[in-house]
Amino acid sequence: MYLSKNKFFLILFIFLWIPFFCMSQIHYQTITLEELVRSSPYIFLVRAASPSFSLTKIKIHSKLLKELGIREKLQKKVPDFERRISHFEILEILKGESEERTISVLPANFLNSLELHVLYYGTGLSVSPIYLSYHSSEEVNEEHQDFIIFLQRSSRFKMYEWNTAGSSESINRKKDILELISAKQ
Repeated sequence: MYLSKNKFFLILFIFLWIPFFCMSQIHYQTITLEELVRSSPYIFLVRAASPSFSLTKIKIHSKLLKELGIREKLQKKVPDFERRISHFEILEILKGESEERTISVLPANFLNSLELHVLYYGTGLSVSPIYLSYHSSEEVNEEHQDFIIFLQRSSRFKMYEWNTAGSSESINRKKDILELISAKQ
């Protein structure tokens, strides 16, 4: 069987791209500041603590799998799940309550990301989740300025968790945020 040059390159192109079509991608759905304020039980004015972050590794074991509700038999050993945890000093509470003055904050969608990590490495399941995200009106330098963060409590860990990806805002929007908070009460 003879293939023309064009057909050969078309088939080659398709086979080269098949692995990329099967890979998971994270998709983001952007929300407004009003939606972020409404969906955030905790809104704090903060500055970076010292240290400003730490890295944590979570070992994947049978008890954790049970807690996550994963019943599939893992076909492969799952590597540790590593995440960056941010640390902040609370300067002012805009919404919610906290006795703590220094808090640790897990990444947004932490438990879902942990579960997807286990399923991907343990069973080969590749899922493309859709996560909410927020885009600040100004770039926030988390290391060198005060800013506002939007949080929720983690359902498994005794820490806060970013409400969405990118859920921080410049201190210059504090008045707007306070107006949105008071309008909802």
